[in-house]
Amino acid sequence: MKKYLLIFLFSSVVFIARCDKGIEPNPLPESNGTTGFAGTITFSGNWPDSVKLTLLVVFKNKLQSAQDFGSPNLSYAIGPIPYGATIYNYNSVDNSYSSLSTLDAGSYNYVVVAQSTKETISLDRKDWFVAGVYCVNGNQSQPATLIIEKGKMTQNVNINVDFNNPPPQPPGG
Repeated sequence: MKKYLLIFLFSSVVFIARCDKGIEPNPLPESNGTTGFAGTITFSGNWPDSVKLTLLVVFKNKLQSAQDFGSPNLSYAIGPIPYGATIYNYNSVDNSYSSLSTLDAGSYNYVVVAQSTKETISLDRKDWFVAGVYCVNGNQSQPATLIIEKGKMTQNVNINVDFNNPPPQPPGG
């Protein structure tokens, strides 16, 4: 009987020692430390012949006037997006318009696909029209807020561009 009691006690000690943390969730995968966002732009309909430059543009705040189109509200640009594309997969690290620009963590309230009849970037609002908006539930009149967290890539920032049904244009166009 003492033999069975010793085996039971020894097994109990080993069992308790192996369960030092009990049941706990698996650790979350670690981020690679990259701050940014990624997604897909889907185009439908015929591209206008007049388009010379297409960019995904990130603004800190919604455009309330033509002056909001420029600095300091203009936060980041991705592209250029090739003319005639039907799908454009992007991420803010690999597809930045300028290698000199950076995207900080924060909230961005107006993310759009903007097109211009100019071949170079202009900060004049009248040179651009909005072709697609990152929005809530597919309603392009309700821009969604893009949240960028430091050290994380925000995924699925997807935008639909329907040339037959363009979104409402911001002021100043």
